[in-house]
Amino acid sequence: MTQVATQRTIHPNVQIVERMYECFNRGDMNTIRNEIFAPDLVWRLPGHNPLSGTKNGADEVIAFFAELNRGGIQVDLINIDAWGEDTVVEVHRGHGERNGAVLDALNCTHYHIRDGKIADVQVYISDQHTVDQFFWAAYALKPIPDRLAS
Repeated sequence: MTQVATQRTIHPNVQIVERMYECFNRGDMNTIRNEIFAPDLVWRLPGHNPLSGTKNGADEVIAFFAELNRGGIQVDLINIDAWGEDTVVEVHRGHGERNGAVLDALNCTHYHIRDGKIADVQVYISDQHTVDQFFWAAYALKPIPDRLAS
């Protein structure tokens, strides 16, 4: 009996998210902005820290990513799969060290893909308290009045 190796077909939406992580880990924000993100992207990061909250538009998410890169944060995909025709769900490990603070957290992220681009994202944090502590230690706020929007 001959064994035939089967090759799993990777859903195109999964390929989009995997490509985003590859670009993130090598600091290629231009490709992410121009080829992977929808211009009207909404990205939600839970928590009570300087980087949490809703980011509106590709430029705000790119600025957030740039801060993570500047801080030496790396993201390792653990598992990823398509869920229906327009959704990808993944689990990843975010890790790094900055200003003596150490991050090592598991997260789950839900992506909505529209017209071949990431359009809506919700991140779920496994240990929100620890992640908040890391970001407060790693990212200082400017003194008032500079930290307040005009």
